[in-house]
Parts: sequence; C-alpha cells; structure tokens
Amino acid sequence: MKVRSARKALAVGALLSAAVILAPGTANAAAVTGWVGPAGSNGGGIQFLNTSTIINSPNLTAQSKIYSVFGQTAPPGDIGVRARLFKSGVLCEAIDYKYNAFPAPELTVGTTKTCGTGSYNSHGFTAVWNGTSAYREALTFPSNPLDWTAPAARSAEPSTDSGDTVAESGTNDQGQTYGQGDAASDAELPDLVAAFGDDGTAGYIEKSALQSAVASPAEATALERQTIGGVDVYGSAPRTVPVFAEDGMTKISDFTIS
Repeated sequence: MKVRSARKALAVGALLSAAVILAPGTANAAAVTGWVGPAGSNGGGIQFLNTSTIINSPNLTAQSKIYSVFGQTAPPGDIGVRARLFKSGVLCEAIDYKYNAFPAPELTVGTTKTCGTGSYNSHGFTAVWNGTSAYREALTFPSNPLDWTAPAARSAEPSTDSGDTVAESGTNDQGQTYGQGDAASDAELPDLVAAFGDDGTAGYIEKSALQSAVASPAEATALERQTIGGVDVYGSAPRTVPVFAEDGMTKISDFTIS
C-alpha cells in the first residue's frame, strides 16, 4: 500500500445525495460533532435526524447516532446505525448495522478500536424502516478530525511526524479501483477500500465486505441480541475479512467487522 506522511489536519467532506444539512455541530477539546442531517421517517410518520461524533478522551471512539425529532419511540428493529472510525481517511474500524431491540427514541453506536497516534474522524450511516418495503439509509455527515495520541507515545520524546498515513488512490493491474473509504454511500466506494488490518498493517479490503444489512424489522429482530454501550441491540456476530495489497490478490492481514 502506498502511503505518504500527513502533517496537516484532514479536511473532511462528503456528498449528501438527497440530504439537507440542518444545523452546525459542536466541538470542544475532547469531542467534535458533525452537522445534523435528516435521516428520514418511519411508517408511523416519525421524523428522524442523525449525526456523528469523534471523541478522544477518556477513550477514542467514533459514534453515529439516530434520534427522533420530538422524542417519539420507534418499534424494535425500525432504526439502525453502523459506525465507522477513520484515521486520515483510512478505515480503522467498521461496525455492521445494529438495530434497536426495544421501543426507543434514539440509538447510538460507537467504535472501540484504535490504530495508533494520528488524526481521526467519525462517519457512519443510519437506517429507518419506511413501514412497507425497505430501510431508508442516510449518511451521518462526517465530523471534522480530532487528534489522538496513543498511550505509549504520550511519555515518549516529542516527534515532528504526526503518525498519520493517507492512502493513495488509483487503479491496479486487475482494473480494480482503490482509495479511501469515506464515500457518501457504499455504492460510491472504490473496489478496494483503504483499511488498517487487525495487526496494524495498512492495506485494502473489498468494498463488498462492508455491505451487510437486513431487509425488514422481522429480519433485524431475528439477529443476535447484543449489548453495546449498555444498550441492547440486534446485530450480526463479528466477522473477519482479508486485507489485500494494492493488487487486490495478495493477502497481507485480516480486518474484523464488529
């Protein structure tokens, strides 16, 4: 994987295909929240909003959240969230869709993995059941980046290197495109998405590996019952996918999707 040193903060941007940005987010020394955007409405006419937040203290986490505008509760399986943590545009952790296990006005899902000292941001997706035939997926507008220092590096001598790596983009000899994974939808991702393997190796995972969703609340509530951040949800069990070199053929590591 080709990488280059990044000494400036990552400028975050994304296309919101059919979304209108509603309000600016907030920021402080330990957290940065992105703009609030519309997430759609369910079959009962409840309107939802979503947002994403990156937090660097006390632990590094990327959160994505969906919530009803006026606090109304959604039936089990009606709302879903999948969170993603990026380090300078390279995927550090991806969480599959988690769905509300009980009637709830909101759902927040956060990451727990770290990929070393660097600049991180949060960017995920939310889903709302339309009441008849499909989930309506919406992007959580990416947060601006926030620096995080790994514990082992906090007591070390200061360095002029930020520790960030940024993936190059292009097309390999197999005709596969490769690059960063912060697109507005999975359909817009390159064939090979830049990611850090479980052992920290930088490489690429196939975009198809990130595509996992159910077709209805009945399917959502049939998934495994899990507890995330003290909240009961329905979701798929963790799975491991291969990390490839730029050629899309040479396996160099593994990437776990929670």
